[in-house]
Amino acid sequence: MVAAPFGEYRIRLTRVLRLTPRNRRGWLGVVANVVLAKESEEITVSELRFTPDMTVDQAFGVHAGARRVFARFHLGGCSNCAISESHTIGQISEDYGIPLPMLLDSLNALFEQGTLAVGDKVRIPDEIRAKIPQLANVPEIGEITSMEAGAYTAEFGEVRLQGLAEDFVPVEATATPVA
Repeated sequence: MVAAPFGEYRIRLTRVLRLTPRNRRGWLGVVANVVLAKESEEITVSELRFTPDMTVDQAFGVHAGARRVFARFHLGGCSNCAISESHTIGQISEDYGIPLPMLLDSLNALFEQGTLAVGDKVRIPDEIRAKIPQLANVPEIGEITSMEAGAYTAEFGEVRLQGLAEDFVPVEATATPVA
């Protein structure tokens, strides 16, 4: 797509996922798939990180799981703990007395979770099926059809469900005997 020199490396931007604006001072960053190449060796880099000056709105755009992390800290759920999407992560840490390293570690741990790929076969965890009676007639095995910012869409027959990787159980491919 785009190639540029970077010291001894050549950077090739393979796919822009999202631009994340930073107030009036320009761009906070580009969330993208990037390939760094040095001579004949290629390294794929997807280095996404939450930072103290990222807004809550930007955090939601970077990874869908950010909402759950804020909820675990009791942020954004009720009128007493509401957060503004224009607040920065650093401001939230200061305003609500949550240690910044703890909040950032929890948010950045989202990138270390297991991931799924489009086409992966998945099933709904038994504990979720047990809690939601409407899922009783949904097929056992579904397929991941799309992924954006950590949120997956899986189709189970005519039913489409959205969630994080932790909301689906990967189905191991079974070997089929060759006749």
